[in-house]
Amino acid sequence: MLPITDQVIDLINDRIQRMDEDQISKVWDAFAKEQPAVVGYVLGESRELKEPDAREDVAYVLTIILLSFREISPGIPAVTEPEFEKAFNEEFDEMEEVFNDGFDEADAMAIMDAFCQPDLLQFAAATIYSDGGDDGAGSNFTEEEAGLFIVIFKTVIGLLHKKSEILN
Repeated sequence: MLPITDQVIDLINDRIQRMDEDQISKVWDAFAKEQPAVVGYVLGESRELKEPDAREDVAYVLTIILLSFREISPGIPAVTEPEFEKAFNEEFDEMEEVFNDGFDEADAMAIMDAFCQPDLLQFAAATIYSDGGDDGAGSNFTEEEAGLFIVIFKTVIGLLHKKSEILN
């Protein structure tokens, strides 16, 4: 599978910014049909977030991820619920082990750089940990929520990458 680069992410982001609500709605309807387990799990978990802006961030990141994979490798087979749950649990255990003694930025960067789609994972992390723009309000996520969604998005990206390799 080709890497999803920052240029692809920028292209997809540009496309999203030009969409109206109806177009976004159609894209999400297609996502729900193409990847129901992924969409259901991610959006289900996002309902638990304290900040409405965090839920919007999750939807935005998931949109970028799904459109990026569709751009690079159309027709990716659906991820099943058991596949997602197994991969998520493995990812969660691995991250818990790595960060058992606390968060270390060098370890986090090494994990992202070694990942199958580093630019896409870095994009997700940057969005989650964003400082909120000019108002400097900080991330829309609590530290615990941010960690959970990094694991969720790492799982989604890893599974879609693996599924896309089957096609090629």
